Amino acid sequence: MYRIRPLASVGTDSSGATRAALISAASPLFADLGFEATRIRDIADKASANVAAINYHFGSKMGLYQAVLKSQSEQMIANFPLQTPEVELASPEERLHWLVKSILRRVLGSNAKDRPIRMCVREFVEPTEALDYLVKETVAAQHEITRSVVTAVAGRELPEDELSRHAISLVSQCIYYGLAEPMLTRLGVKIPRTEDEIDVLAAHIARFSLAGIRAA
Repeated sequence: MYRIRPLASVGTDSSGATRAALISAASPLFADLGFEATRIRDIADKASANVAAINYHFGSKMGLYQAVLKSQSEQMIANFPLQTPEVELASPEERLHWLVKSILRRVLGSNAKDRPIRMCVREFVEPTEALDYLVKETVAAQHEITRSVVTAVAGRELPEDELSRHAISLVSQCIYYGLAEPMLTRLGVKIPRTEDEIDVLAAHIARFSLAGIRAA
């Protein structure tokens, strides 16, 4: 069992550059290979750092993995927020469209290798003990935003199981384009690449979901 070291207690200001380099080097390796297959030697070499620096800054390989998840999640949320103070005051339909487009931009809006969501998705599919941290620190709050938008669209308080089904169905339509992208392209499905193409798909998913939530 790996011990996850509190992030606030690791590293110092004077060695911040090394810490940042390790996170940057580890991000694509963890996303491509997963936690178990990624070697700390490879991370250190890529960061031009000593292997011992990983334990110094993060306590363990798992501590570094947790720090990368935190960095990737924060970047993704900052770039593509599911809600802003202005959007929160908009109509339910506008809030729904914003949320859908933001999720699509997370999964499609950049080169596949550069998407911050890749690491999070791998953690969902191949969970480690860091998943509890990821859910607590990031996913739970994002899920609550989705639930609040669904409730606004429905125009009433929904039973818990119905609310969960609607929220999961909504997000799944967006995530599928990222998870199944290699298969979809082989089926001849055009994957949105530009902002305009993503907006067209977002409008479709929003209309589809709006009708489904209100019909229920």
